[in-house]
Amino acid sequence: MKRGDASVGDRGLTQGAPMARRATFGPRRTRVPYAVIAALACLAGLGLLLLPLFVSFPWGSAVRLVMVLGTVGAWATWSGQRRNYPDAVTIREQDPRPPVLFLRTFGKESSYFSRRELPSHLTRAQRLKARLGEQYFESLKTLEAFVRSELGERVGPLVALGDPTDRLPRDGAARMWVDYGVWRDEFRRQIADARCVIAEIHVSPGLAWELAEVFGSEHRRSRLFVFTPPRAANGRASFAVSVNNRLLRQRPESWEKTVEFMAEIGYVLPAESPGPGAVIGFTPAGAGVVLATAATTAAGFVTPIVEALAVMEARRGNTPDI
Repeated sequence: MKRGDASVGDRGLTQGAPMARRATFGPRRTRVPYAVIAALACLAGLGLLLLPLFVSFPWGSAVRLVMVLGTVGAWATWSGQRRNYPDAVTIREQDPRPPVLFLRTFGKESSYFSRRELPSHLTRAQRLKARLGEQYFESLKTLEAFVRSELGERVGPLVALGDPTDRLPRDGAARMWVDYGVWRDEFRRQIADARCVIAEIHVSPGLAWELAEVFGSEHRRSRLFVFTPPRAANGRASFAVSVNNRLLRQRPESWEKTVEFMAEIGYVLPAESPGPGAVIGFTPAGAGVVLATAATTAAGFVTPIVEALAVMEARRGNTPDI
């Protein structure tokens, strides 16, 4: 299969739909001068603000144009930051610990999981100030971005195979973009190397194949963990996540579909949803075990994983140096 006419159907992650963009392999490279675009947008915005002082130009129009340029500058700054994210090979060279392998469906990687965490002691005014002062596009978090730092500190570096149609790295797991001819072999190596596997469930043939490979590996079957999205006590954070996912058409899979999908692979989840903020592990036979519920922070999701891994590794006598 040639790169230019490759189909995502080779991995089946979008039900065999043709690629909208050209597939490329290896580290992401782009010639777009994001820093220049951001600087020009900033200078143009400053110029527009001064323009009504010297010529007859409406202030309202100037402000609207400045807002547009500000959006362009924010996008360019954010894209420039993404371009510099290290890939999985670099991360593994820097951190020799067994990694955490992240599984998901291509095309559903923008599904939001939670808001960015803020300290609980902040007042309403302080929280609003913090939200407005956050880095560009960081208020809402995907699952991988939400747990990456906590996993990196306590378990291992978060890595994943990359979507070859991505133009820039994504915020979250460090990617490795491998050719279609070798991706299955590379995935099996990733399973063998991983300390554990985190999966975000969206029904697709490609994810089913990957999960079946994990299930078929006796020593990795019980090292799979899945989550349910958190919900804030006042409901506002979950509402913001829900609205954004609806606009992106990337809502989380329903529990009923998740149970059915996992059952076809061999994993047996509880018939009733464990509720928001749940961490679910699996027995060696593939039966789901609810390890925690009502988690709202990255630490709340990662701590049950750390505890479960400690028990498994103590039994096998191979606790890693972490």
